[in-house]
Amino acid sequence: MSRFVHVVKRLALLSPLGLAAACNSSSAAAPAPMPAQVQAPAVPSATTAPLPPTPVVPAPSAAQAHTGRLLGIDVSHYQPDVQWETVKSNVSFVFIKATDSTSGADPRFAAHWSGAKKAGLPRGAYHFFHPKHDVDTQVANFTKHVKADPGELPPVLDVEEFKDEYQSYKCEQLADMVKRFSQGVEKELGRKPMIYTNHQTWQQSFCDHPYFVDHPLWLAAYTQSTEPKLPKGWTRWNFWQYTESGKVTGISGQVDQSYFNGSLEELKALLAAK
Repeated sequence: MSRFVHVVKRLALLSPLGLAAACNSSSAAAPAPMPAQVQAPAVPSATTAPLPPTPVVPAPSAAQAHTGRLLGIDVSHYQPDVQWETVKSNVSFVFIKATDSTSGADPRFAAHWSGAKKAGLPRGAYHFFHPKHDVDTQVANFTKHVKADPGELPPVLDVEEFKDEYQSYKCEQLADMVKRFSQGVEKELGRKPMIYTNHQTWQQSFCDHPYFVDHPLWLAAYTQSTEPKLPKGWTRWNFWQYTESGKVTGISGQVDQSYFNGSLEELKALLAAK
């Protein structure tokens, strides 16, 4: 019980005259001040404008450490339904799977490619590399589907171990294949492809080959560190895929998310001239 309530009870027992005397007496001690009252938050009225939706951002510690970096995604047929206008408000760029091996395109490539373009979202197309299939035919398949509209971001060659395909080759052989693919794409599209890989695959399967160090680098590294480990020879990563289980408003389910290593102006500088 508070001291204030105790004082009120004592005063209630006084007669009116006694109460007045108690209040006017110069010798009577003043009651202790009431403690500050904490007011409950005001409830907004029905006419209060709603707050804008907060972008959905994944929360691994690495992501929290880099909230100032530009965020993007990559999609394929694993994300069949993408609300591009909504997604655009939450990300700054997107990479879209175009082709895989020597024939055909990803089932959702055409829809994703045109949807991202209509939304005005910077796009890049990627090819999933298979060393057991003819390299020149893979180049032809990729450039067939992206040549008329190469997008704004660099084309991408995705090199990662798949069903132990790389184990049949020496790293020098694999590096030569990727070099051939790179040269073929640059000839057709006018830009060096960006290499998507991870540190371990590049070291073990491609010998940290020095030919590619002038290519843009998109590094996959699901780490709690604040920076991904660079493959030998590269001094900078351009994009860092830091999670494969991100959440973005406008896409149901999980989606890969990446950071761009630079400012908005630097991202614009990376875009191809339209």
